[in-house]
Amino acid sequence: MHGWTPLIVLHAVAATLAMVLGAVNLLRRRRGDLPHRVIGRTWLGAMYLTALSSFGIQELRPGRFSWIHALSVLTLITLTLGLWNARKGRVAAHAGNMIGSYLGLIGAFIGVVVVPDRLIPQAFQHNWLGMAAITAVIVGAGLAFVAVVTRLLGGTAARLTGGEPVDVPVEPGRDPAATAGRPD
Repeated sequence: MHGWTPLIVLHAVAATLAMVLGAVNLLRRRRGDLPHRVIGRTWLGAMYLTALSSFGIQELRPGRFSWIHALSVLTLITLTLGLWNARKGRVAAHAGNMIGSYLGLIGAFIGVVVVPDRLIPQAFQHNWLGMAAITAVIVGAGLAFVAVVTRLLGGTAARLTGGEPVDVPVEPGRDPAATAGRPD
């Protein structure tokens, strides 16, 4: 078993935060408002950090890239496409890219924790209380960030629109009612 290098710690913390922030943004009722965008951009940063840091972790094939790094490349592509689609107002494509990236993150997490000789399961076996505490701190920090963002920015959109609900941004000249449910 390899040890916890600073790069692996950075990767694990970023991935854990990304799991928390991604879940929150997927479960929030309101989409496209300022808290969604701030939480989403922070999630995007954590995801980019997770994917990019993976290239320095070569434990499966020391000194070489493995098939997992191909998934990191795919993640970088889908994240970038998701951001681009959001900027272009292509809501369905944006949602598909981001949900797909999040599900890939969850799949990677499952792949890490079900193999008993990997670092995380070993760390939990040797110091479950310490690992649980560290995990709780990271998850708590992510949720505290969400609480602050939604508290500080949640009412901003309503104040700017006179209390009206904020709709998801739509491509200029495109009727959202006419295109609802249709793929881009």
